[in-house]
Amino acid sequence: MHTYPSSPQCHLLPGGLCLLIEPLPHMRSVSVGCFVGVGAGHEERHESGIAHFIEHMLFKGAQRHPSPKLIADAIEGIGGILDAYTSFESTVYYAKVADIYFDRAIDVLSDMLTAPRFDPLDVEKERRVIAEELHQTEDTPSELVHLLLDAAMWGDQPLGRDIAGSEETIAGLTVEQIVAFWRMHYTRRNMVISIAGHVDPQRALDAVAAAFDTLPEGAPGVFLPSKPPLPGPALTLRCDDNEQGNFCIGFRGVAYNDPDRRALLALDTVVGSGPSSRLFQAIREERGLAYNIGSYSREHHDTGKWVVFGSVEPPNLRECLATVMAELRRVRNEGITADELAQVKEQVKGGILLSLEDTWAIASRNGTHQLRYGRVIPIEQVVAEVETVSREDVLRVAQRVLRDEHLHMAVIGPYDDAADLKELLTVEQSA
Repeated sequence: MHTYPSSPQCHLLPGGLCLLIEPLPHMRSVSVGCFVGVGAGHEERHESGIAHFIEHMLFKGAQRHPSPKLIADAIEGIGGILDAYTSFESTVYYAKVADIYFDRAIDVLSDMLTAPRFDPLDVEKERRVIAEELHQTEDTPSELVHLLLDAAMWGDQPLGRDIAGSEETIAGLTVEQIVAFWRMHYTRRNMVISIAGHVDPQRALDAVAAAFDTLPEGAPGVFLPSKPPLPGPALTLRCDDNEQGNFCIGFRGVAYNDPDRRALLALDTVVGSGPSSRLFQAIREERGLAYNIGSYSREHHDTGKWVVFGSVEPPNLRECLATVMAELRRVRNEGITADELAQVKEQVKGGILLSLEDTWAIASRNGTHQLRYGRVIPIEQVVAEVETVSREDVLRVAQRVLRDEHLHMAVIGPYDDAADLKELLTVEQSA
């Protein structure tokens, strides 16, 4: 019988700030993550990219650490890691330090989140940096093809936009707008603080309560409702003279509370996740058509997507896509084998446990769950849910997700024959 780590308790501080503490006495590090319930999914079109802009600005200086160098030195100067990222649903700031520097991590993160400077000169500088970031994506077809798919699939709504915004929206953001957005969302009721590592729970509780004392109560963030994907099957082709062809094939997936999410995880793992997957074996190992091939699932509050992607030598594109489509039709018609299902269950269990060897991985899982579900789902429950997935469940989810009406394909490369590629766009019948 396996025993799994227990889930942490949520300590509710005054005003609704949730603090999760997972003591790991055998570790020498401690990780602190601040999970703010705001991301691209909360942005109207005219403010697209503002959550990501604020994430950048919080590293530019705060009350007790007035410059970017002082913020960086405070953590990196003691061998720690300080980083952040913005997603569709949240903005996350974290520090991982040796346990003796726990108080330092709390001091720096609380200063950044509660007392950022928002110097107008820094705002202008960061505008240029983010514009450069957007240009870099434009120049990286393997990244750009995912954004091209999102725009074609979801259209004019948060799911169809770059999390970093666009040059137009970034140029239009005022300092006042940025500060107002930060005030509205960086609040007690819209934040989870997650700590994991070698730390005394009472000490952590006292430190966080004092350090985040000035945070206003506020309210939880509200997602903009998602509109359904645009009708398919549809092809978006961007012709360029790149030496590689890049493609993405997308379908509507499931939301993160959907009962089918574990069945989709099993489908994704068998079809395209890793070297043992069907697509990797068929396309790379058997036919040598592509070096890079895979799939992933993204779940959001009220919808999701399932995506197959790859990079190929241009002459191999058509054969590669025909092979992908044949594999998708096969799994839609036949599902997966008993052996594949058994293997996937072991793979998922092993993957979950391996992913929790690091204090930040544990703090991150806890914080993400709390923000998303209002609780941390115990590992035993996830494993039990995966264990109950049947072949019938996987076949049902394959037929639910793999539908021509939701099929979108984006291709970047030296191609101009859209009609030739459009012929391949079906998973419901033999092409």
